[in-house]
Order: sequence, then C-alpha cells, then structure tokens
Amino acid sequence: MTADNNITTFYKLEDGYTVTRLDARDCTLIFRDGNHDIVAIMDGCRKSLTHINPYKERRLNSREKNILFRFIRSAEFQINTDVADFLGLSIMRLSGGREEYLNEQELKKLLSGRLNCVSLYVGRLRMRTVKIAAYSRCGGCTLVNAKIKKLIVENSCDVLLDLRDNDSIEAVRIGENFSGSLNLSRSSVESVVLNNNCRCDLTVAESRRCFNLIIADVYSGNLNIKDSCFHGIEIGYYCYAVINLVKNWGRRDISIGDSFRGTLNLDDVEVYTLNLGKDCKGKISVASRNIGSEGREIHIDDDFAGTLDLQNASGIERIDVGSHARGRFNLLGNHGIKVAKFDKYFNGYADFSNSSVEYVSADYGSSGDFVLNDCEQLVLLELPRYKNSNIVTEKKPIEIAGDSHSLYYRYRPQYLPYSYFVPFYKKVYHNLKGIFS
Repeated sequence: MTADNNITTFYKLEDGYTVTRLDARDCTLIFRDGNHDIVAIMDGCRKSLTHINPYKERRLNSREKNILFRFIRSAEFQINTDVADFLGLSIMRLSGGREEYLNEQELKKLLSGRLNCVSLYVGRLRMRTVKIAAYSRCGGCTLVNAKIKKLIVENSCDVLLDLRDNDSIEAVRIGENFSGSLNLSRSSVESVVLNNNCRCDLTVAESRRCFNLIIADVYSGNLNIKDSCFHGIEIGYYCYAVINLVKNWGRRDISIGDSFRGTLNLDDVEVYTLNLGKDCKGKISVASRNIGSEGREIHIDDDFAGTLDLQNASGIERIDVGSHARGRFNLLGNHGIKVAKFDKYFNGYADFSNSSVEYVSADYGSSGDFVLNDCEQLVLLELPRYKNSNIVTEKKPIEIAGDSHSLYYRYRPQYLPYSYFVPFYKKVYHNLKGIFS
C-alpha cells in the first residue's frame, strides 16, 4: 500500500483498489474498486475507523473485505466492534492499550495456545468445539458472534466469558480452579458444567432452551438465573455462593450438596422438590406466589443449622428435616404448608403461626421450640414421649393419646391422608418402583 498526502489523502491498495479522503480535516473515507466505482463510504477520523457503509446497498465480497483488512493493518488504523463485525475480524487488546486485529485463521491459531490478553472480541469464528487452554488469562472474552457448539475452558483459567445472545452454543464445560465470570443470557445453551473449586459469577436470563446446570464441589460466587427453564440444577459439597433464582421453571429437582454455607433465594421457581444436604448452615428463602405452584416439597438432610424462611412460600406443602437439626424455620403466615416432619434430636426453632399446617411431628430426643399460634387447620401434633419440647399455642387438644414412642395431640376430629406419614425415602422407592415396572 502507498499513500499520497496533499489536500486529498490517497491510498493505493492492491488490485487497483483505492481509499481517498477528500480533505485532511474530513472524517469520510471513500473505498473504490479498480474501475474507480465507489464500493463503500467509511467514517474515520484520526486513524480511527468507526463505520463502513456499502455504497447503494452493494455487498462487499470476501476479497474486498480482506483488502480492507490489510489496509487497516498496514495504515495502522484502529477499529471498533461494528467494523470488526462487518469485516469478520477479532480485536485483541493487550497491556498498554495496544490492539491487534485478527482474521478467522489467525484467531484459530491464537486459541490453539494459552491466551494472555486484556480482552478479546470475536467478530467471526466457526468451529464445532473451542478450547481455551489451561492457565489462560483474559479480562473480557466476548463470544457473541462465535458459531460454536461447545466451549471447553481448561483448568486454572482466569477469564471473563460473555456468550449473551449466542444462538449456536449448546454446551459449556469449565475446568477446575476457574476464576472469572460466565454470562449465558438469551443463549441457546443446553448444558453447563463447572468443575471443582470454581470462583465464578454465572448469569442466565431469558434462556432460549431448557438447560442442565451441574456445579461440582467448593463453588463460590454469584449465581443468577432469571426467566429461564432448566431441566435440573445440582450443586456439590461446600458451596458458599449467593444463589438467586427468579421466575424459573424446571423439569427436575434442585439439589444442593452437603455443608452449604451460602445464600439461596428462590422466587416463583416452579420445581417440585428442593433437596439440601447435610450440615447446612446457609440461609434459604423461598417465595412462591404463582397460582398452580402447589405440591412442592423441601427435603433437608441431617445437622441443619441454617435458616429456612418460607413465610411467602405459598406453594410449599411439605418439609422433611433430618436428624440433629438446630436451625430456625420461619413459616409464619404460610398458607400452603400441610406437613412438617422433623427427625430425631430436633433442637431448633419452628414458627408455624397463622399457617395452614395440618400435621407436625418430631422424632425421638427432640426438644426444640414449636410456635403454633392461630393454626386453624392443625389436626395432629406428634412429639416424642420422653423428651419435652416447648409448645406455644392457644389451642387445646381435643384428645391426647400415646404409645411407647410418641404422644399424639389431636386438635380436630378428622383423619389425615396416609401420604402425610410416609417417610420421604419410602415415597422415592415407591415412585421408582412404579417407573421401572
């Protein structure tokens, strides 16, 4: 490329193509072909190209786009993302503010090794599977335009990944010891897997497809899913993340592993069962105000020492709590709850005031506090015979019966469904038996 600088700036390109600027103070560049016909008019001042307008709706072919790319590189012009999208280029920003522009072949070569840049904007990339090599570093990696099916991030990467509005991506696999973020809003993702020890802010809003989310052990960060459909969500051991699920629906359960230490907020989430593992010390808050969300259940394993707030969870009908629970259970004013069962050695605090609970039970060795004021639907309270629990209620039982194991306080003369008394594991067994038969 050669350039003449007079009143008119004139760049001679290959194959007879030219770029001219009529006045050195003007911000308009004209791209012409070998016949001197106008191909495009470009906006650019001070070595910065901001927009390319094909002349009279002419379509630039790949050869003409490559000529412009070589012109930009040799004349040391800077471009923005609009120009990068138009020419199918990628922008890599390095330390010190320096930028490099890559075509698709150069980008593929770059991704074959370890990534180390301030940011990477992908203007064009067509691959079935893209791997980001282990120990890569990138402050912002924008993959909106990438036509890929699967993204694999290998171990120990520090990357901010943006796949918003990507209509090609189907699967994302994040390796161990990942630090960064992942935004999959309005994408077509179907499967997301994060391996052990990830510190990741994960965002999904308005997903185009139902997806599976599996997060392994020791996860931290912020997990936000809104207005989306998921097949199931499974999170492993020792999670101390802040999890917000708002206006979602799922086909399978939400399961949180042992030793949960974070915060879980579910607001109008349509899923049948929430399962919490052992030794939970986190805070769980559920709100379900949608009509038709009844029949939901919460199952908590042993040694629960956190807080469960179901005050606004009108769709929750049943909670099953494992042994040695000592946490706080707030069901004040809950008009969906029917059954609450606590396993042996319960020593926590449960407030059912002004709720619709019908059956409450606590097993051997329990000595916790039960507040049952204004529980007009309460039929039966079952407590261990030889350990005193603190019961706060203005109601008097119409009958008290007992056996060698429990005392039964009956408050209304009616019989409860058999399903209220069936342990959770037996319900699961019968359901599986029915499926396989």
